[in-house]
Amino acid sequence: MKYSEAPECANTNGASIENNRIGNIDMKIVAKLDLNFHGIQLQPVAKLNDIWLSSADIAKALHYSSNKSVTNLFNQNSDEFSSGMTMVIESVTSGNYRKKVRVFSLRGAHLIAMFARTPVAKEFRRWVLDILDREVSQSPIVNRLTDDEIISFCYLQIWMEKAQRVSKEIYPAAKQLRSEFSGILYDLGTESRFVTKPTREILMREIQNLNMNKVKSRNAVGMLKHFTETKALH
Repeated sequence: MKYSEAPECANTNGASIENNRIGNIDMKIVAKLDLNFHGIQLQPVAKLNDIWLSSADIAKALHYSSNKSVTNLFNQNSDEFSSGMTMVIESVTSGNYRKKVRVFSLRGAHLIAMFARTPVAKEFRRWVLDILDREVSQSPIVNRLTDDEIISFCYLQIWMEKAQRVSKEIYPAAKQLRSEFSGILYDLGTESRFVTKPTREILMREIQNLNMNKVKSRNAVGMLKHFTETKALH
């Protein structure tokens, strides 16, 4: 399914411009960043803790005449964008008119620029990477998970998803038997997806940066293949 600027994205989880998004960079840091590219002042989307840019701002920076060009680039390559790269939010304009707009994180803006063919696209990509480097260097979060710790969490995710599927299968029988565990099985099989779905998305993002030469687990490669090919429980 292709997306335009108007429809709501499936990854928004009800996000709106009035709601804060949990991020890993303080807005005080964002305020110190000079988001000026070739004299074009880019404005981070208000009330989102990470740096998110509107399609309109990215279009101006890439020297497109309309933000529809950015929307088209996204639509043509939407399968390469994760929920951490783009989402649709509700914006309030003058006259209290509400409209849906697509916004991109810095990683999402960089990917858009990878598909762009304007003369400044290459320079814009470098500029975005510089901003990302500054974000990381100034972020109050210093420690990150090691490669082996990410692998361990992937194993934990796999076993949790197995528990979900088994619980979902045996819950009807447990309910019919009036088992005291039927409630737990229901929660494991159904309700736990609200936790494991976002944790899977986080891990899918983190494993993209793994240095497999540093991973000690001998079975990590096979496990990661299984992990990436397995779909989350719906």
